[in-house]
Amino acid sequence: MISFKEALEFVSAVKPLGSEDINPVQALDRVLSEDVCSMVDCPPCDSSLKDGFALRASDIENAAQCNPVTLPIRGCLCAGQEKDVSLPRGGAIRIMTGARIPQGANAVLPQELASFTENEVKCLATTQAGRNILARGADLIKGEILVKAGSTLSPGTVGLLVGAGVCKVQVYTLPRVVIVATGSELAEEGRLDESAKIFPSNRATIASWMRRMGLEPEARLCRDEAHALRNLLADCLREFDVIITSGGVLDGERDLVVSTFEGLGVEFLFKRVRMGPGKGVCMGRAGKKLVFNLPGGPPSNYVAFLFVALPSVLRLMGVMAQFPPLCRATLTCGLKGRWNWTQLVLSRCRLKGDGFYVTPMLEESRLKRIAFSDSVIIIPEGVTYIGPGESVRTAFLETGLPPGPLSGF
Repeated sequence: MISFKEALEFVSAVKPLGSEDINPVQALDRVLSEDVCSMVDCPPCDSSLKDGFALRASDIENAAQCNPVTLPIRGCLCAGQEKDVSLPRGGAIRIMTGARIPQGANAVLPQELASFTENEVKCLATTQAGRNILARGADLIKGEILVKAGSTLSPGTVGLLVGAGVCKVQVYTLPRVVIVATGSELAEEGRLDESAKIFPSNRATIASWMRRMGLEPEARLCRDEAHALRNLLADCLREFDVIITSGGVLDGERDLVVSTFEGLGVEFLFKRVRMGPGKGVCMGRAGKKLVFNLPGGPPSNYVAFLFVALPSVLRLMGVMAQFPPLCRATLTCGLKGRWNWTQLVLSRCRLKGDGFYVTPMLEESRLKRIAFSDSVIIIPEGVTYIGPGESVRTAFLETGLPPGPLSGF
């Protein structure tokens, strides 16, 4: 049995699965595996920021409401016109927002500062060179790095890359994940005709977390029967990159999962961790495939998943940030720890004033603790008691909580 800290070192050693090229429009929430540069200057030419008149600022340097300067209109330019147009000296060209600035013009007078007919414009104000002109490359410069490797693409960065002419980005591959609930006492969700059995809530919780992270896991159910379990797990090892099992990790005569995996060639990095709940968690490898065996008890299953399985899967996806994120919070009531054990307590965290306050969930049922917790209190080995009002390390589970100062485990 290894320490909680040692288990997390195995998690932090997981490398991304691979990479692939996809269209940026399809890459929302994916992690870049290489830097992305702009393919174009944007805008590709000097362009107008206003509907108005392209002209030389010096031609209307004395213009005012009481002293309008009249210029002949020498044409009209709309956005998307490719041809180069020259502005005759002493004239103006009608121009629309986004249109190319004609050669010779150095300013755009907004139409609200002018009075005009089809043939001439009366300029009612002065302007300055460069006014209302968006210079070529003002938004993007061809070849500049826009988003660095390791970044997760947001809606804004997807739009940025499309605007930069990028048609392919290299992102880390999403792992194929299967969640296997084991136990002859389990029934498929919604089978009320089998209500004497237990429905696989662990599997549903894990699958929901995976979907939150952008994955579409598959789900399996298997009774405690050696031949059926071996066939199912062998199929999973061939088909999936990550296999997460729930139940069957202890030493009972029907706890067959670990031994079955070993018979299929899985090498276990660790079996059992000095953490509570969740001590029965196991982590193994079969080539590049990852295997996680989680305890069947709901709190043990949930905590082991949150701190071992889920961060490992995120690292396969290229997400290197620590998960769950940590902060310091003030404990609202006393909690006991253990000298040689890391205690992980499901809790509720609240922001009050300028700090976080965390309350352990000790009274609720097991399933309700999982359902309504938004954080986990971490009491490290060697700490036997933390009193009310003391600071405690807390892992955030809900992104809706305000970010706090992060610190390591």
